[in-house]
Amino acid sequence: MSMCGKAAILSAGIGLSGCLENDSGNKTKAVGKLGGTFIEGASGADAETLNWILAADATSLGYISLAFDGLITYDNKFNIVNRWLKNDIKTSDDGLSYMVTIRDDLEWSDGKPVTSDDFVYTMKNLMFADWMAYTYAGDWTEEVDGKSVFVEPVVENETTFTIKRKTVDPEFLYTVTDLMIYPKHIVSKYEGDVKAFTQAPELNNLSYTGNLGPYRYKEWIRNDKIVMERNPDYYLGKENGEPYFENYEVKIFGTSTARHAAMEAGDITNTGIDPEQVMKFKSIPSIKVFTVPTTGYRVLQYNMRDNGWEGLKDRKVRQALSMSISKEKIIQDVLLGFGEPAFSFIPNVSPWYSEVGLSKIGVGTLYDKTKAKELMKEAGYGIEKNGAIQVVDKKGDKIKLKFFTITGSKVHESMAYLIQKELGDIGIEVDIKFVPWEIMLRKYYMNKVPGSDQPGRDNNGPRAVSEEPWDLIYAGQSTDVLQPSGTEIFFVTDGGLNTYGYSNPEVDALFKKVRSKEALDVTARKNIYAQLSKIVSEDQPLDFLAYPTANIAFKSNVQGIDPGISMSYNYQEWYFG
Repeated sequence: MSMCGKAAILSAGIGLSGCLENDSGNKTKAVGKLGGTFIEGASGADAETLNWILAADATSLGYISLAFDGLITYDNKFNIVNRWLKNDIKTSDDGLSYMVTIRDDLEWSDGKPVTSDDFVYTMKNLMFADWMAYTYAGDWTEEVDGKSVFVEPVVENETTFTIKRKTVDPEFLYTVTDLMIYPKHIVSKYEGDVKAFTQAPELNNLSYTGNLGPYRYKEWIRNDKIVMERNPDYYLGKENGEPYFENYEVKIFGTSTARHAAMEAGDITNTGIDPEQVMKFKSIPSIKVFTVPTTGYRVLQYNMRDNGWEGLKDRKVRQALSMSISKEKIIQDVLLGFGEPAFSFIPNVSPWYSEVGLSKIGVGTLYDKTKAKELMKEAGYGIEKNGAIQVVDKKGDKIKLKFFTITGSKVHESMAYLIQKELGDIGIEVDIKFVPWEIMLRKYYMNKVPGSDQPGRDNNGPRAVSEEPWDLIYAGQSTDVLQPSGTEIFFVTDGGLNTYGYSNPEVDALFKKVRSKEALDVTARKNIYAQLSKIVSEDQPLDFLAYPTANIAFKSNVQGIDPGISMSYNYQEWYFG
């Protein structure tokens, strides 16, 4: 599916030239045949919501994107392809004003036109509102006279609005391209009422989305499938009739084994393939498999909150644990060569990636279990016994860590057991538990201050803890490779997805600096990113394990695919040949 926004395969970004490259879309496109149901096979948890402003998980935003194109998308060469935009966003010479002009053929389901007033209302009255608690609201603030204030959106005319700032942010343009929208005339009746807004039927079944995306909501059977039907009014389909599938369905499977079996049997059209299955699927004539780079990285998260093992708050301990886990073994034994070692939150496909100063823990001389034991002893978690270091807690007992990852994935299972063995080699016992993704989200990620009436959020401050205690979680995170500053949500002290309680004032300051006037200079910005990568690689709030490549299988009769890092950018043009 084509995705725009926070959960995108490739979301809003910046090239090294400092300006957006636009693909005008004048290429000759094949006209596909209409018909059939495209079924995407997925593992893991179902979406949390179809009400986009409440969504913080990739599955929810992925479902929503089937009915909502967004302002832009990206092709595989990182060129911007306009969607709702009529033309490129115009930035003033002083970098303080951003003029957005949308197409004049966008409509809501009741036939009323989409206007700039809808965008401005969505920002001012919903995204920026205290009662809403929008996860990404911080992206729209700036510091003025020591205070954090929201930017100012202003309606210019029916299809044009301007967003004004008082300070320069060289990457704010790409926050703007992430904009989503609600119809003011429908949603205004829920303003200020969290419960009513959350439960509003039209917001939860996408019945307002008009011609804004290639598909319309048809059916959602929780924890089973969502079915979207072809939108005959799709604004991009006027010339060639896109989309070409009558239905687009996302089917959830409990395990990758079940998903693979469904793909092999021809019951689904497309799915990701685990490394150990790639050669098998490549040998099946009715299936084609593409190996493509990704913007994600696999991590071992360390819980530095008060309900994690106390030692994880010590950088030396985190370094020791990471130093005990071989990234080369992960690449070869778990990913079967489909990936590269990771050391930073900036994937190596990014033009902002730099190896300057990176601590390459987990490879070469920094994969060293003897050194790891020495670090543990220096941190107070080791004793000399018979000329060797024995890793123990401060009471002299064996260290036992609670390890969690999601159910249903052979890769997750293999990774868990490899990590368990590696840490076992230095004397740490790892208790593995596999839990469904929705349980992970609610019981291990969401947190609040004990005894408070805070609603559960992914980061409720330094004293907040999750419902269930944990020490280690194996998971995946992703970065906008063209604008890595958006990844601050994982690493700044008050970051919305900083579930593990990491805090470093220097990191906080550098993430602010990369969005300052100083960073208008591309060289300066590259240096800031290099500093951030260096510090985070030393601090090890996460063990950055791998940058995986993805193996994506399709039925061989699916036509129009352009394989690459953003291979779904033109999914509305796919068809059965």
